[in-house]
Amino acid sequence: MATTLLPIAPGRNQTFTCTLPVDNKNITLNFSLTYNSPGGYWFMSISDHETGEMLIDSLPVLPGEYPSANLLGQYSYLGIGSAVLISASGDNSMPTFDSLGREHLIAWGDNF
Repeated sequence: MATTLLPIAPGRNQTFTCTLPVDNKNITLNFSLTYNSPGGYWFMSISDHETGEMLIDSLPVLPGEYPSANLLGQYSYLGIGSAVLISASGDNSMPTFDSLGREHLIAWGDNF
């Protein structure tokens, strides 16, 4: 199983395109990561790079423990893989505006 870290730059809202290996094929997705300052959390929107179709809009990027750790669990029917928020400190803390992409990473892998 291949796992890829999303190329997130710490401390800023951002959009980027990333090609990810999922289930022995490559998929290219557009990402938008935005920090909700009043709520104190990040959210992510994902669209298909080829068609521009919005696949997931405003998904909260929250820590979780198995089996709820997979951010994309409820979207498994899309076949775009699995994503898990990882804390470098090993705890289950919330990513802050400055820590996502530095102390908190999003790992993307095969469907499970």
